[in-house]
Amino acid sequence: MNQYGARALEHWRRYAPDRVAELESPEAFFTDLGAEIAGQVSELAARLENNPALMLEMTRSSEQTYLHDAARRMTARRIAEEVVMNQLAWVHDPSLPLEQAREEWEQTRPADENLIVWAERTQDAPYPVHSSAELEEKATEWALPVEFLEGLLAAEIPRQYMEAHADVLAEAATIRFLREVR
Repeated sequence: MNQYGARALEHWRRYAPDRVAELESPEAFFTDLGAEIAGQVSELAARLENNPALMLEMTRSSEQTYLHDAARRMTARRIAEEVVMNQLAWVHDPSLPLEQAREEWEQTRPADENLIVWAERTQDAPYPVHSSAELEEKATEWALPVEFLEGLLAAEIPRQYMEAHADVLAEAATIRFLREVR
């Protein structure tokens, strides 16, 4: 079991001992979870390291030293670890029944209104250009197809577009919820 699996196991033993006891093989479960977390951390860290839209000070110059490069990579890895652990391991109360957990999640999740604000802000920008990397990141974060976000940005009235596609938003919310309780 790697460090991520061990940290998740410790967290679950503390906050949901009953759920850990119900697992057929906690060692195997947290070994697999740790491996999944490690893979996602590596993938996200690489994307953060190489995507200027996602991190500040990403431009390489001849003046950039080894220490700057190491600090940039370490920062990307720490951010990736925090994001992935929050998605896969740090559930607030993993012992809640699924319905109660969903209710709690619905009360604390980011509002769909944030997407409307993002789309309107992007449309109102003097240069309304968005990178495909930014769209892919937002699509992953919100569990939405990139095409949905492109349609949202192209819509004359983003709120109407979202209302017309409420079923896509509801499915995406379910996916995001399941990512957190997994």
